[in-house]
Amino acid sequence: MRALIPGGLFLATLLALPAQAQPVDFRAQARCLAVYEAAAAAVEQGGGDKALVKSFDQNRQRTAVALASRRDLPAGTNAAAIQSAEADKLEGKGRDALVTEAKACDKALGY
Repeated sequence: MRALIPGGLFLATLLALPAQAQPVDFRAQARCLAVYEAAAAAVEQGGGDKALVKSFDQNRQRTAVALASRRDLPAGTNAAAIQSAEADKLEGKGRDALVTEAKACDKALGY
């Protein structure tokens, strides 16, 4: 009877864990890296909120580590090239647009 209690407790704990969400697409991670970098630079240039810049920098670092540690990327994938292309697309956007995109990345990446 005692053996059933730990086994039941383990099963109950296992079932209580939330289901893991699908991993974020690596293209979205590369795009968000570029967005966070551009948004932080735009806010910093405007003499803006230091806490917001710090938040974007932290999220950029988290995303960079997550992208670098992925083992499921297709062969020949160059995430740095994707990030560079996304950075080029962001040129010329205003501070407010970049901040909005960075906040959308927060939601997309689960931050």
